[in-house]
Amino acid sequence: MTYIIREAQPQDTKEISNFVSRRTGKTISPLHIENRLHFIRDNPDESLYVYEEENQILGTLGFRIRKADDAVVKFSEISVISMEETNSRQAAADKLKSYAEQLTQEHSCSGMWWITGSEINGDSRNAQQPLGFHETGYRFVKRFL
Repeated sequence: MTYIIREAQPQDTKEISNFVSRRTGKTISPLHIENRLHFIRDNPDESLYVYEEENQILGTLGFRIRKADDAVVKFSEISVISMEETNSRQAAADKLKSYAEQLTQEHSCSGMWWITGSEINGDSRNAQQPLGFHETGYRFVKRFL
């Protein structure tokens, strides 16, 4: 299957909005996605990537660099990975994980934080635990969307 991973563009807002809404079961407006892309554009330490097959967005990857005050230690934070349920779901997830590791190395980060969230299928944490990672605790999240 031909695929591409690329940075999200303003013209992707409607499709990303629909995609995220389907995955979370909550309505996310295109304006919310557009505002997020504006914020990312003004922040060099944040990026949003899309995974496409046959010109259809099937996944997203949020990438953020976290720095210590002295900027010597940097970690990448993979804050969003969502995949549509497809036959190639695991292969696509593996491609996004590899891409995230590549970005981490390109930015000379000391390591990676992998942030997972609850998704519709409820088993994302167990099914998507990345190879080579170990659990260090949990974040408590209060969602407003």
